[in-house]
Amino acid sequence: MTAVQSRSDISNIPFLRVGPAVSIDDAIILQDAGRSGDMLVKTLMAYNPTSKKWVPFTDETATDGTQYPKGILTKTLSEAAIKAGDILGVSIYVGRMIIDGAQLVIESSKTLDTIVNIPAGLNTSVKDLLKQINIFTEATVDIDGFENS
Repeated sequence: MTAVQSRSDISNIPFLRVGPAVSIDDAIILQDAGRSGDMLVKTLMAYNPTSKKWVPFTDETATDGTQYPKGILTKTLSEAAIKAGDILGVSIYVGRMIIDGAQLVIESSKTLDTIVNIPAGLNTSVKDLLKQINIFTEATVDIDGFENS
């Protein structure tokens, strides 16, 4: 008889480590006709104060306000919905929370260590910008993972 050990990649670590988080429920997600793929829950979001619409944080060199991370998407939005038009009434976490940084989704190969330098001389990481809006990241260790090593 051969012993079999199963391995699981499912994490039971909660994303929201400490809360309650502050959220808004009336966000408008900007239409993106060129979108490829769903926008996943826990996606880091940026806000354009001129259009009053939210987009994924993807460009730390933007000059319209979207160079700053401002919130975290609370549900997955389908590619089809994003291509079809603006999405109204979306909930976004905007502060007072500690999250598992490893579960945060940041698009376009950006990381918590990405440096935002707009305006010139800002030189602040995404992680530090999140702290300014009371979203703190915490490294977590999946102790169940040791059992499957």
